[in-house]
Amino acid sequence: MTVLQSILMGAVQGITEFLPISSSAHLIVIPWFFNIPQGNINPLTYDVMLHFGTLFAVLLVYGRKFVRVVIEGLVDFRDGRGRDSMLFKMVIATIPAVVAGFLGKDIIETYLRAPFVTAFMLSLVSILMIVSERINIDRSELTMPIAIAIGVAQAIALVPGTSRSGITITMALLLGLKKSEAVDFSFMLSIPIILGVSLYELRHVHFQGEGATLYAFGMLSAFIFGAFSLKFLVEYLKRHTLDLFAYYRIGLALVILVFSLVPRV
Repeated sequence: MTVLQSILMGAVQGITEFLPISSSAHLIVIPWFFNIPQGNINPLTYDVMLHFGTLFAVLLVYGRKFVRVVIEGLVDFRDGRGRDSMLFKMVIATIPAVVAGFLGKDIIETYLRAPFVTAFMLSLVSILMIVSERINIDRSELTMPIAIAIGVAQAIALVPGTSRSGITITMALLLGLKKSEAVDFSFMLSIPIILGVSLYELRHVHFQGEGATLYAFGMLSAFIFGAFSLKFLVEYLKRHTLDLFAYYRIGLALVILVFSLVPRV
């Protein structure tokens, strides 16, 4: 891997982590398409650094709101109203992904990182995204059952091709949340998950040789492109639907299926 390739991969991670187009699908396709080798880096270390880049990006955009939610939640717990707080809902909604990550990681890595699985999830979630923008239901506040359902959706996002932001926002819309609330809750919910994964995987981090430079450029690229893509998405969804991303995902699914049938040279 070269510096330019590291910047490219960081940009891909940053953009696809937040746009509802599936980071896992792109991180499968891009190295294949550009023939990016990883012989001179530790892949686990590189992944951790990219995750820290996206963590800093979401904190840049949602950090103040997240801190406010935490402080207000702690005050509510002190006053005996903790179970009704946004903080408590976020904690409960985070549990399904944590459990799924610990119990299902090996299964996902062994059996689900396949082109057909990725293409299927890209297409399925795309259909749900389109449907969620067209159903007419009474918009409601974020209740605990809705928060839990969004948390379960976040756990399903561990399957390649799903997209964490795509399925959590879609689930929220299907259950009646306003789009602005769905977007905000989805990305604030990503903070403890990205932070937890990054800290948990720190045990694999090893900096040595030229790899340190590649890790740094990758993390910086993921941060910059992640921040811009997140800000873009938040503003875009204020005036537009998820349709554009859904159609893109369907096209990507077709590309993956075609690539999977082409012998690698």
